[in-house]
Amino acid sequence: MGRVHQVAAEEALAELAAASANFGFLLPLEPLLLLYGAGAEADAYDRPKRSVAQARQFAEVLTAESVRLLGSDSADGPVHHVLAELRRSGDPAPDGETAADDRSRAQHFVRHCFELGVWYFRLRTGVRDELSFVPPVEWDRTPASPPRRQVARSVPVADLAIWVALLDEYVPILRRTFDRRTPAETTTRASLKARSALLEAKWLVADLLAEAGWTVQHASETPHELPVRGVAVRGTAHPNRGLVAGPDYVLRIDGQPVGTVEVHPRSEDLRAAMARTREAGTPSTTSAERWMPYTYVTDGVRVVFRNGDDPEPRPREVFTFHQPDTVARWLREAAADPQAPTFQGRLRHRLPDLSADGYSQGSLGSVQYDAVRAFESSLRRGERRAMAQIAVGGGRTVTAVTAAHRLLRHARARRILFLVDRVELENQALATFAAYSGPGDDGRKFTELYRVERLGPDAVPTLGVVVSTVPRLHNALSRGNPASAVRYQPDLPPEFFDLVIADDCHRSVSPQWRALFDYFDAPVLGLTAAPTERALEVFQGNLISSYTFEDAVADGRAVDITIYRIGDLPTRPERTADTLEEESDLDVEAPPAHRRSMVSGKALHAALTAFKEGLPSMFPERARLGSGDVALPKTVVYAANDQHADEVVDAVRAVFGQGPGLCQKVTLKGGSPYRLLSQFRNTVELRVIVVVDLLTGTDIAPVECLLFLRDVKSSYRYFQMLAVGTRPIASAALRAVTPGASAKTHCVVVDPVDVARHHAVQPSTTRKRGRGKDADEAPAAAATVDDAEVMTRWRSFLRAGNDSVQELITGTVGLADGDVRRLHSWAESLARPPHGLTAERIWSAYERAGVSVSDPRRPRTPMGPVDLLALARYEAGLEPQPRAYRDQVFDRLDAWIDRQERRGRSFDSDQVWWMEHIADGTAAGGNFAAASLDAVPFTLRGGTSGFLRAFGEQGAVRLLDELRSVLA
Repeated sequence: MGRVHQVAAEEALAELAAASANFGFLLPLEPLLLLYGAGAEADAYDRPKRSVAQARQFAEVLTAESVRLLGSDSADGPVHHVLAELRRSGDPAPDGETAADDRSRAQHFVRHCFELGVWYFRLRTGVRDELSFVPPVEWDRTPASPPRRQVARSVPVADLAIWVALLDEYVPILRRTFDRRTPAETTTRASLKARSALLEAKWLVADLLAEAGWTVQHASETPHELPVRGVAVRGTAHPNRGLVAGPDYVLRIDGQPVGTVEVHPRSEDLRAAMARTREAGTPSTTSAERWMPYTYVTDGVRVVFRNGDDPEPRPREVFTFHQPDTVARWLREAAADPQAPTFQGRLRHRLPDLSADGYSQGSLGSVQYDAVRAFESSLRRGERRAMAQIAVGGGRTVTAVTAAHRLLRHARARRILFLVDRVELENQALATFAAYSGPGDDGRKFTELYRVERLGPDAVPTLGVVVSTVPRLHNALSRGNPASAVRYQPDLPPEFFDLVIADDCHRSVSPQWRALFDYFDAPVLGLTAAPTERALEVFQGNLISSYTFEDAVADGRAVDITIYRIGDLPTRPERTADTLEEESDLDVEAPPAHRRSMVSGKALHAALTAFKEGLPSMFPERARLGSGDVALPKTVVYAANDQHADEVVDAVRAVFGQGPGLCQKVTLKGGSPYRLLSQFRNTVELRVIVVVDLLTGTDIAPVECLLFLRDVKSSYRYFQMLAVGTRPIASAALRAVTPGASAKTHCVVVDPVDVARHHAVQPSTTRKRGRGKDADEAPAAAATVDDAEVMTRWRSFLRAGNDSVQELITGTVGLADGDVRRLHSWAESLARPPHGLTAERIWSAYERAGVSVSDPRRPRTPMGPVDLLALARYEAGLEPQPRAYRDQVFDRLDAWIDRQERRGRSFDSDQVWWMEHIADGTAAGGNFAAASLDAVPFTLRGGTSGFLRAFGEQGAVRLLDELRSVLA
């Protein structure tokens, strides 16, 4: 280029810079960016396709310049994503008719070019001056994109277009000069990279604020013409810091400053930055901190938040910024209750202790009572994660409902999320909420006071409790793409819930689901029967209470297991393609040289034959006189895969010589699993189910045998499988579905693959009481404490009793509901150190001493809490001999029937069946509730309707009231 032409070009570029309201500042840094940016700006209205082409050229030049300055390894982040979008913009050809959509698109790209130009300017200069986009006046005539704010307008673009056209012939020359530039020096590049990291963080933060509903603007801009609740004002100095650099944003609610946002590079420690922010503001801004209580520190990816209104303000990491409406609500709550201005404050000052709220260990149950109290103490301390271990039968759902009830009532929680593993558990949770009534509710149910609903696919939940399966919630937060990560959902923002309760939380913490816990800005209570190492890590090691399987066995809430090994059977490896997924339970590696295996072919028939022949030794009390046969108990068989399950079903039918009704395959992914499970639970005919999926949370109390025909890699999964068979069941209910059974005293694990030896000790975080080293050993107390010591401990327990205990022992009337609860409390206290006893263990000692003798007319059943009263009355000298409560109940029934018959009233066999089973239910629980008529075994004869048919509608009600009074 000649000297004259060069001078002319420089003058033309200067004129172009003066004419462009949005790109003139780029002239000293890179003329090509000025040319392409101003060209896109000039053509956006009349020639939008040419404008898009210019924007693409702008992006190509800036991409090459960023690589020169920062290196190719820096080509990532939000800036480069926008550059890539511009480089992919459509056909540059200017032909065709211009439409409003074309203009809108071109104007959108021009704004992008301006934002990228500002980023480049700040990268090169380090200057933080505010630069605002000024829309050309022609854009006012574009109906597709009206201006959002009243801002200054540039002059018409006619002059701008002229200067762009004049400089068009110089573009190749400028491009050759640009291409000859050498990469930046290493030291310069390092400095620019550090500056780029902060700039990109600020870019991201602006997007995060806008996504959360904040209107982002510069302090110099005229306020928005429409009413806007939340505005994030960029680059405003802190009002009380003088010359000290202020925050990057000040958050305003309805015009009032309420919070600050500071942006830091991704390499910085955000919590340390938050501490520095607090220290810098402490000396001179005491009033300002009350005025602006909300502080955010972020690097554009992570966001750390501190609420200055909390009793002990602590920084915590949140998914993103809170919505303006949320912050406005916090301000209203703080004004309404200055002593407890936040949810954390209400937990500290408005949540009474359980005992002061009308709860007692007897009414709630000591396990639930201790867990709720421990969780609330954890909340008051400000801990964000807490996990309670509650074994099967310990009342996890009741614990969760009680915690939710108290937080809604006293801490004014708005919404609580209850997460479950699958739909069946969701239904159980909804039923528990519907049946729950707390102290002081005047008998009204939970659902009468608070709304309880499922999380729907579209509707936004209202206030109250929201119940959801984990997959459904993940689907809502991944916008219908199960393989996608959790993303921000404006209708379900992170602050939507005040508390998250996760049942079976050891499954929810898998890599696929654990992001749900990090999304919500709420404390999380995890409930589990088996706390895994992964779960403990996610819950920050905060195990607030522990009620183990051994505790449940000692308290009668679960039956123990025994192992029946079948040895010397060949196994074959499972085929990898068919093995059961254990994605959420692989917390424990398989032992060395431990191969997963399955029993198949001839070995399968041998194992099933050995199982059949071993039944008399597993259940000796059930052997039929003369034959030695034992009816097949309800049995769950664990198979390796669907193909193996089909083979097992055929083999079971062949070995036991019965048809299809004996054994069925049940998988949760096909068929009608819940119908088959109900049939298995409630009928005599279906004796065996073969499963591949884990039946987590499925209540099948009649199960007495578990047959493992496949190995299990995870110890946690293995013990979950065992839990299916450990639920206790009333003797009458068991006899209704298992002929020849008297009581469920244990669960037999039939083990032809030797899986028990691989998982001999149940993983736990606490020392278990009453367990030996091997899974099939008897409880330690039963093995090491003799009968004399048992009776001594029992008498010591009685001597330590109080007046209420004496009142119960000396009472002459029947057992009331409160008496039964007190006896259960006795049993729980006895099971703890220093006593370590169960009702069954004490009764067995008295029987072996010849003090107590069971009635030979009736089968011996395990003793429970209500049987303790007879022993206590015997020790008090009020009874000549302790008699089992069941024997007493049936004696009362026999005497009552005799009296009725002497008066001329007779009963047929069907009516006697009903009365005997009501007596059985009374003996098992201490009293009989009318609702029990709709449970097994009564459902086998029509439930409540069948009872009404048997005795007549009026007579049935009178009879039930009379029996409940006579038998208790």
